[in-house]
Amino acid sequence: MGRVILHIGTLKTGTTSFQRWFSDNESAINAVTGCRWFHGAFPDAREIAAACIDDGRQTPAMALGFFPERGSDAWQQWRHDVHRSVRLQVDAADSPIVVSCEALCLLRTPTEMRRLAELFDPATTDVVLTLRSPAGFLSSWKQHLEHDFFRRSSDPTSFAYVADDSWLVDYGSLATVYQSTFRGRFSVIDYDAALAKDGSIIPALVATFTDVPLDALPDWHTYRLNRSARPPRKPVRGLARPRHYLRWWKWKAQQRLRAVTGRSTRR
Repeated sequence: MGRVILHIGTLKTGTTSFQRWFSDNESAINAVTGCRWFHGAFPDAREIAAACIDDGRQTPAMALGFFPERGSDAWQQWRHDVHRSVRLQVDAADSPIVVSCEALCLLRTPTEMRRLAELFDPATTDVVLTLRSPAGFLSSWKQHLEHDFFRRSSDPTSFAYVADDSWLVDYGSLATVYQSTFRGRFSVIDYDAALAKDGSIIPALVATFTDVPLDALPDWHTYRLNRSARPPRKPVRGLARPRHYLRWWKWKAQQRLRAVTGRSTRR
């Protein structure tokens, strides 16, 4: 069993770009650094956080219905399968494995940490945490919630609670609970400083698991995936509001118009 580099986010700190870069170039990165990549059911391995979070709490992916109904037989089997997949991949080789799941930043309680420690040995797990200015994070997260049809919540325990005193920007408690559970190296990256220096979070994340020079690794400059600029999500019945349907159909009409215009131009 090799060392685990557990990248826990936080949310809205360039994790999508890093995940895409590593997964697209896994073989080349492994050849140079010796580090493996964890293959989750989703590119961001969101199932790990969902399998560990306490009853009565939700990740955004759970609220959107990505997983079986909690408490059902299907849920129990799904949770078992998540656990098995993680352990098989971690134990598959003695080389380090990078696990990137930004939704893990939503885990804060002792019971959630115990479940996570069943998946990743605390003695051999390093934790990587990226922090963004609270104001910058909350602004970006509000946009993300709107894109995914979530109403802002007045419940101070909700992932959709975005007031200035939101628990999501209580970075001290987040760092404390992970440091008290995992005994490997604990790295904290300043998202804003990394962007100012490199224009990307990727170099700073790479430095947490290898000393290999950046120029020996696959090019990362083109991996600047701006989630806020992605196409609108297809409306989910029961969650989407009229403006979401309007935005979706407007975007679909624009796509059809571009396709027609493109065919005309090619002629």
